Amino acid sequence: MKPSIFLKVTVISLFFQLFLVVIAHSQEITVQGQVKDIFNRIIMGASIKLQGTNTEVYTDSMGYYQITVPVKGKLIFSQDGFVTQKIAVKGKTTIDIAFNLDLNRDSQIVTSSSVDKKMLNQNREANISQLLQTVPGIQIVNDGSEIKLLIRGQRSLTGNNYALVVLNGTPYNGSLYEIDRNDIQSIEVLKDAASMTSWGSRGANGVVLISTKAKKEQ
Repeated sequence: MKPSIFLKVTVISLFFQLFLVVIAHSQEITVQGQVKDIFNRIIMGASIKLQGTNTEVYTDSMGYYQITVPVKGKLIFSQDGFVTQKIAVKGKTTIDIAFNLDLNRDSQIVTSSSVDKKMLNQNREANISQLLQTVPGIQIVNDGSEIKLLIRGQRSLTGNNYALVVLNGTPYNGSLYEIDRNDIQSIEVLKDAASMTSWGSRGANGVVLISTKAKKEQ
């Protein structure tokens, strides 16, 4: 009888341990945190998903999120243009993320667009605002005296969302209306991570590269 009793105790013990493991895995906690990029810029609309489920939340305008998940769950953080991260919860109630640029992905998609050369050379009546409106994916914000350019959308409700303008290789802070339309040789728009790697955090909202014709010496 003793072996039988020992076997029963062993089986009961194994079932009890298995029960504890199941309980531990099914116990839920609330995880919260903030998502930014490598330049410490807030990322709004980033996806936080519990692996293997349909449970998913998104960061708010300040990059914050909150999600209820199992203690032993794994979270998947993703956003277009950035490397997806998978983080094991391991009982942590706060998980902050800093996204790295997904340069491999961006190398496979169109990284820039430009104003058509014929438009520049033949349509002399078009002003710089009208020229920029021919570029797909760019939004013109015109208050009458200034032209502001939105390329990557309204990424932050509190920060600067406008594209960086670079004139002949130098960041330009003046009015676009002050640039002589007839002097413009080319306009190129960088829309993604390629602009950030070249211009750092100033290019996080995209970059507009304007080149003018060399002035002939008299």
